[in-house]
Amino acid sequence: MDREFWILVVAVAGPVIGSALGVAFTPGRQTTGDMLSFAGGSMLAISFLELLPESMNKCGLAGTAAGFAVGLLTMAALEGLFPHRSQSHPNGELERTSILMILGIFLHNLPEGMAMASAGSMEDPRALVTVALAIAIHNIPEGICTSAPYYQATGNRLRAFLWSSSTALPMLGGYLLGKTLLRGLSPYAMGVMVASVAGLMIHISCGELLPTALEEEGKEHPVRPMLWLAAGILFVMAMEG
Repeated sequence: MDREFWILVVAVAGPVIGSALGVAFTPGRQTTGDMLSFAGGSMLAISFLELLPESMNKCGLAGTAAGFAVGLLTMAALEGLFPHRSQSHPNGELERTSILMILGIFLHNLPEGMAMASAGSMEDPRALVTVALAIAIHNIPEGICTSAPYYQATGNRLRAFLWSSSTALPMLGGYLLGKTLLRGLSPYAMGVMVASVAGLMIHISCGELLPTALEEEGKEHPVRPMLWLAAGILFVMAMEG
């Protein structure tokens, strides 16, 4: 329990650190893009090298495919309801836009907590560590991207920090929910759930993190995000080795 507690602390620290940075100073676009690319590579590697093989062992190809589709569609639905990336809005819309961003991240952190619970149930004890680190890394730039515009719109540093940091709460809730569900699940149902988490993580990586990283890097450094993506993949492979 002590080990899981400290891993949860590491994962939850991501939104808090990012929110603090967002109201203190804003990192450059390249730095933000690098962090997003690295996190995207880490999450892709975790999904393909750990979660999907584990699901195949538990529920076979059909169950894995079904769970994977559910995860993808769930994340797509959440994105459609609460779009949280926007390049430009009039000044009068900035506060509303930042609130929508916070709501979107608030919702998608729930399945990330469930991803940690699923990883904790796997045979390899390192899986929980790698998932927690990947989640923490990509939540830092997300914290920056939510607290900074809210602070800019309202001028209230403390409120911006607290609203943005609150996105860590659903991660804790998702972890507890996942742990509760996993206790009563059959191996087949657990395999489907693990596959759905992989679908969520792959959608987050390919639909959010990597496109945003490419936007942040701009046309000047098109190869740089791919290098950081590869670094994230190698990081997970090293953790497994």
